[in-house]
Amino acid sequence: MCRILPVAILAFIGLLTACSSAEPASVASTKEPVPTSEATPVQTPRPTGVSYSIEGQPFGVGPTVSPTPIPIHHPPPYTVAIEAGHGGPSWWGSSAYHDGQRYIEKDLNLDMALRLNALLLDRGFNTILLRDGDYTLLPFDGASYRPSFTTETQARVDLANEAQADIIISLHFNGSTVSSIGGTETYYNPDRSFGNESHNLASFVHDAVLRALGEIEGYSVRDRGVRNDAEVGGDPANAHSYLLGTNRRFRPSLMPGIIAEPLFMSDSENLAVIVHDAHRQRLAEAMAEGIAAYFEWLWPVG
Repeated sequence: MCRILPVAILAFIGLLTACSSAEPASVASTKEPVPTSEATPVQTPRPTGVSYSIEGQPFGVGPTVSPTPIPIHHPPPYTVAIEAGHGGPSWWGSSAYHDGQRYIEKDLNLDMALRLNALLLDRGFNTILLRDGDYTLLPFDGASYRPSFTTETQARVDLANEAQADIIISLHFNGSTVSSIGGTETYYNPDRSFGNESHNLASFVHDAVLRALGEIEGYSVRDRGVRNDAEVGGDPANAHSYLLGTNRRFRPSLMPGIIAEPLFMSDSENLAVIVHDAHRQRLAEAMAEGIAAYFEWLWPVG
């Protein structure tokens, strides 16, 4: 079953990536958020069929650390929370041109999420899409970038927690101001109570993606490794990402998780792979294979 659930929204967040509503001269790194030029908040659509409300404690109040109440080691069925990074009119992510056509990360992330969702459903998993269209769960004010992207990330984490998802996977395509930087990297948090599970999830998915990229004629695989999500950054007092960490004034995710960055949009060789539907389908298949391998490791049958 695939669900989008109602959410309790709070406080101070932040994920990754760059965003600009102006035509970029170059692609900014997904590690350093950049304010947009949008001056007014944008009211974005709600997911269809969702009873949506803002509940919970006042802004800035909430647990610093939460133990996970979600059982990790159990037999199937399993629920996978899929987060398509960015979304809506003011949160684009990276952007690049190929053969005169502009490609925007938020759209490609959603494309990958929908492909992965269908593949996981076919494999018998339950899924929750944290967005299934071009919107944010909360109004996103490009002129107040940091607060907007932190509260939006909290909303998405809350959805995954309410669904009692067994894992969360965040899908992105990378970007850098240095166009020669390319390759595949996957982030996880080693410092959670389920850090070992997150590492294994990251490794299974990462290795499957590398194998899939190796099948593409003319593409030279560049393995940037399974990496600590402290490189992504969150609260300065706790450098791990908001999506996967235990940052102050933030209800943390309560399950193993990864941030997948299969290729760089800012690298011309990488982008030439990304733009093909067949290649994105193969990447989604690889991610599904990696997720299935993780759960086979978690709960071996026989």
